[in-house]
Amino acid sequence: MPAGLVVVALLSWVEHTWFPRHGAGGPAQLDTRLEAVAGPAPRGDEVVIERDPEPPDAAPGDDLAASRTALARVRDATTFRDADNDAWFQVWQTLEGQDGSSAGRARPRDVSFRELFGQPRSFRGRLVRMKGTLRRAERLAAPPNDYGVDRYWQCWMEPAGGPSSPVVIQCLTLPAGMPTGLAIGEPVEVTGYFFKNFAYNAADAIRVAPVIMTGEPGWRPVVAAPRGGLGGPGGVTLVVAATVAAVVGATWLGGLASRGRKPAEPPPPAADLDAALAAVEPFSIEESLRRLAADQADRGGAAGGRPS
Repeated sequence: MPAGLVVVALLSWVEHTWFPRHGAGGPAQLDTRLEAVAGPAPRGDEVVIERDPEPPDAAPGDDLAASRTALARVRDATTFRDADNDAWFQVWQTLEGQDGSSAGRARPRDVSFRELFGQPRSFRGRLVRMKGTLRRAERLAAPPNDYGVDRYWQCWMEPAGGPSSPVVIQCLTLPAGMPTGLAIGEPVEVTGYFFKNFAYNAADAIRVAPVIMTGEPGWRPVVAAPRGGLGGPGGVTLVVAATVAAVVGATWLGGLASRGRKPAEPPPPAADLDAALAAVEPFSIEESLRRLAADQADRGGAAGGRPS
């Protein structure tokens, strides 16, 4: 029994370490198509009239990255528009004044994709924090401006915890040594200001993604295991060898412990159920009740004739 428990524990550890299970059901997906967010596009001679600008919702201790007037002109579920420029450049200025990724004037709020996607007006211009994996990073030129912003990095991040919809990360710089390009997989933590829900051309439709602006994302490079270590074939062999050694050792110790003990009597042989029931005559419940009544009547008659 002790040896069996040791084996089960070791095999369970090997299974969870080397063969992790993935949940069958991931987080529910969101419909990020522009049509689902903003409604169908105008048809024919229809005209869409924008509402008057509304400033972001006020909150105690607000510390916005841009003026309320500029942020009120930002529109969600659109591409970048001229009306967004003032707020966009003001956020860059705020980030530059905070020395890159520090963004330390206010306490960031940990947010999910769903919160930003579903409540853009509540988070616009406010400091947020999100973890994820950068899937691409490319350098872009900024439009002509008087704010001194020449170029910036635009990255696409897969948010931790899902859904499988991207978040756009715009940053002034990237950490030294971080890979760039259109096919990367770098874990990061982003602390920055939410700007808007941005409409972009996806492979299947026009979709919407939240935009977070930051000085520099916090990069957590994954260190590759040394060749021949526990992460390679040699590591698997080492684990298997340790498991076998533990089983042999437990068996040997069990043998030592059993020496000197009086051998237990062998258990009686198991009964052959078919042989035991061979002479039993099968009958129905009705027949069983009839026989029970007759037997009781016979016993009553015998008791009445017995001398006292």
